[in-house]
Amino acid sequence: MRKTLWMTVTGGLLALAASGHAAIKATDLAVVEANAWRARMGFHLLAIRGDNPEDRESLRILLAQGQNDASALQDKAEPAQEKAAMELGDAWQALSDRALDNPLASLGYADYAAMSEMNTTTLAVIQVAEQAQTDEADYLDIADLSVAMQRVASEYLALAAFPSAGLPTGTGLKPMDFASEARQIDESLAALKQKYQDDAAASDVLDFVGQRWAFVRSTVPKMNDTESKKVPYLFYRYATQVAERVEALVQGQ
Repeated sequence: MRKTLWMTVTGGLLALAASGHAAIKATDLAVVEANAWRARMGFHLLAIRGDNPEDRESLRILLAQGQNDASALQDKAEPAQEKAAMELGDAWQALSDRALDNPLASLGYADYAAMSEMNTTTLAVIQVAEQAQTDEADYLDIADLSVAMQRVASEYLALAAFPSAGLPTGTGLKPMDFASEARQIDESLAALKQKYQDDAAASDVLDFVGQRWAFVRSTVPKMNDTESKKVPYLFYRYATQVAERVEALVQGQ
């Protein structure tokens, strides 16, 4: 799912060729992608909740953990992955610098340059992570589902924070079709529940994901309706919980 969604973003990037078994697993990189979207989500939550200190601290912790993860990937990288691992660390640092500085939250005015830079720094992390993909890993499809959900949640909060804060700002991407994205998540979730029905650990996580998704699912197709009721903080909480449960699953392998 992730590679299909990001074909327009990653076009032209050369995939790294790794000899032998890659020390960096595909699920490691999927976690980084999910957390990049979470960082963008946290950036916009600052504006939605008036630069709430608890939100800022949660974002700071996420960014610090992401930097630690990027450093750990550099330590694990095989020779063919070293360049991408270093680039990932640099891209994450740029994202971190931007994510903690939201003028709409701290000063009360919409800074289009800041919104654009938040988009481009997030996508830069995604690009490098996609470029470094080398092979499959256990539960990669579940990790991909989390990435897709974090992407939708990130865009949901961006537009809830400010109508012009979406991914097209500064990137040239098309506006998100929320109804289509929601259907894809529905279909993926159903297929994964069937695939992992005999795997207790995976089934438990997927049941949790399904429960959280059900709470916000009905609001997603209406996101482009200016009159519809938005639930950005609820979406933030549930998307965060999904990411954390999936990360625990894939890192337990």
